[in-house]
Amino acid sequence: MKPTALLGLVALALLPQAVRAETVVGLGGETLFVFKADKDLDKTAQERSNDVYDRIRTILNNPRFKASDIQVKPLGDYGAKIVANGQLIVPIGNAEAEAHGSTHMALAEEWAKHLREVMPKLRARPDIFVQNNKYTKSMRRRSR
Repeated sequence: MKPTALLGLVALALLPQAVRAETVVGLGGETLFVFKADKDLDKTAQERSNDVYDRIRTILNNPRFKASDIQVKPLGDYGAKIVANGQLIVPIGNAEAEAHGSTHMALAEEWAKHLREVMPKLRARPDIFVQNNKYTKSMRRRSR
């Protein structure tokens, strides 16, 4: 076998590990974070993003929500979690942290810092509201 053919086979064998699907979790034109692990904490990235949308909708609908409510908590040996007033926003497992080249606590702190900046902006936008895992623009009729 030629060396170039061997290199091609090695590259093909490594491709699934090297290429990771990224799932962007964003709302209202703001990126919250990106899931890079295909599976973490027994859920796929898509399943985890759907869970996050539901949780954020509930949190943003709380009239007393403040950015300072967002905190990072350890999740035992499995990872870390970001919460708002004790309510889970997103768990971060070891697979996700590894995919980001970080530790679970460091990644959680990074994401929490970003959420503290972005979530109040989303909450302050009267033209957007959360419904059914999506942000949609409200369709107000203009009076003439």
